[in-house]
Amino acid sequence: MKHQTPQEQGSTQRWIFFLLIAGLVAITFLYLISRIFEYSGPSLLHNPYSAETKPKHILIGDMDFMVPPNTIRRHEQRGASSVNQLDLVFLWPSMAGFSRDKQVAFSDATKKSNLIFVSISRPDTILLSSERLYSVYSQFFSGDPVRGPATLIGFAMDESSGFGGETVYFKPESTEPFVARCIKPDNKEPPFCMREIGLGATIQITYRFRPHLLSQWKTLDDHILDRLGGFLVP
Repeated sequence: MKHQTPQEQGSTQRWIFFLLIAGLVAITFLYLISRIFEYSGPSLLHNPYSAETKPKHILIGDMDFMVPPNTIRRHEQRGASSVNQLDLVFLWPSMAGFSRDKQVAFSDATKKSNLIFVSISRPDTILLSSERLYSVYSQFFSGDPVRGPATLIGFAMDESSGFGGETVYFKPESTEPFVARCIKPDNKEPPFCMREIGLGATIQITYRFRPHLLSQWKTLDDHILDRLGGFLVP
């Protein structure tokens, strides 16, 4: 068995020492990065959202809402006391607002994003997606139906209509069917779907989401209405 010379033993010890120092430096670096993420807030990733969770009073039309600022998309709306339309953002499926530990998810603009963008308004006339299916969309269906996710079917819209390039998915044989328009932008952005539903008799909710969430259409409305219903002031 070959024994190490004093010089070789010293070299081995130096390498062990260097590795220990490198490990300590790496741990210190990761700790500092984690602290920066914790205290820098949304600005580190140029995130436009707020981490504030204390609800604030906002009037939409003449309806009272108490809304956590971390669910409000637009900076100018977080300081407003009254708006005609309020734009919100939630993370599916928890319907949570922005937080520092979720800022990567809230910066996701890919086709796999789980963000849901919601607009609340109180228009003079409400026309929901389910009503548009027969009165508007069906007039422009083109070609044969395509099979969608979770028992939905879809129709491409006629290119000569104002809906060219879109596909309308809906649940057939339903009195108030789930209906969503899915749109593929021309600018190479990922496609998205949108749907209009009602909150009570006078409030319209428009929400947008990535097409991969169509497979969960049975729970989308309920989750959104439950979350927004909690914002209404009795």
